[in-house]
Amino acid sequence: MRHDVSAPSGLTGEKTRLTLLWVESTTDSTAAGAHLRGTVARLAPELFELRVITRSTDGPSWLPGRLRKPWRIVSVVGRARLARPRGVLLARWSPFVALVSRRWTGRGRPLVLFVQGNLDDLYDSNPWTRRAPWLTELALASIRDATAVVTPSVGLAEWVGTVRGTGSESTVTVIPNGVDLPLFEQARAHAGRAHEPYAVFFGNMATWQGVDTILQALADPRWPAGLGLTVIGDGPLAREVADSTDPRVRYLGRRSKGEVAAIVAGAEMALATRSDVAASATGVSPFKVIEAAAAGTPAVVTRVPGQTELATDIGGAVLIPAGDPRALAQAVADLHADPALRSRLTERALARVRAYDWASRADELATVVASVSSRSPADATGLAGQRP
Repeated sequence: MRHDVSAPSGLTGEKTRLTLLWVESTTDSTAAGAHLRGTVARLAPELFELRVITRSTDGPSWLPGRLRKPWRIVSVVGRARLARPRGVLLARWSPFVALVSRRWTGRGRPLVLFVQGNLDDLYDSNPWTRRAPWLTELALASIRDATAVVTPSVGLAEWVGTVRGTGSESTVTVIPNGVDLPLFEQARAHAGRAHEPYAVFFGNMATWQGVDTILQALADPRWPAGLGLTVIGDGPLAREVADSTDPRVRYLGRRSKGEVAAIVAGAEMALATRSDVAASATGVSPFKVIEAAAAGTPAVVTRVPGQTELATDIGGAVLIPAGDPRALAQAVADLHADPALRSRLTERALARVRAYDWASRADELATVVASVSSRSPADATGLAGQRP
């Protein structure tokens, strides 16, 4: 499904016009989709007139599988290049954003770029890109050209600073990722713990997500015999999960965000694993840590930059070393055997996760947009504070 939507105008003359560009698939089961909807939730309708250019699916089913993703990229970039530059361009970082953003910045229009990962994310998710230096340069071009950059973690902000060079600190802002709190609250309200308890992993199964560590932990004798493993998502390591012969494994593939919320809320614990590799070194802010907390489900979280700080701030998790299946199996066993600990972690997380509701950081994003447009930050934050 394509999206090219203009919000109702009303006070068009008083609003800042924004074009949101997400080249990645924004189906509600993807991180890019969650990020798009969360960003829209942070943009007060009384302040901004929105135009959103993206696609929530890859190419049509009649296309060969290998052509569907390129078709989506060409479709989104093509429509964005045809769109008349106006107001401020807000884009989620992708190598192909520069094909659009340079047309905007070349005409003096501001670009706010959301950087959610580093180059190693790109290389690990698409190994062929390591052999395409032109694509690396294209990816870095939009970071260098951006009027302002928003990252979800301090580590990523520091990495962006190395790309942009000396003196760029004032144009990089850290605003943590968020959660659709009402959706997960509803899932929690209707959830009942399953008769057969399970741990859940959900999200992109890239090589750095630690899915291989989870499968090794499942085979460890420390893992409780009566605890199942439910896996939701897709990616390079999905086949390893789907091919598992362990009867405790339940692989569900991609699911809608509502289904994910219900499954996570019904789980005994969530697993937020991440390998200690270059893709993690600059800091990450995974949705699964925040969403597990919102679902009232304690998590086992591996220590990598950004993820550690996020889990510590929310407080509903047990932290373990990255890439250690024995430590993971032991943490799962300890949490499984201690309902009181699970209750304490849940209570702590529910108390802190409210600060991560997407709309709670609306003023910060409004200030960033105001800083690159003609509206003053004071006016923007003042109006944002009037949201009902």
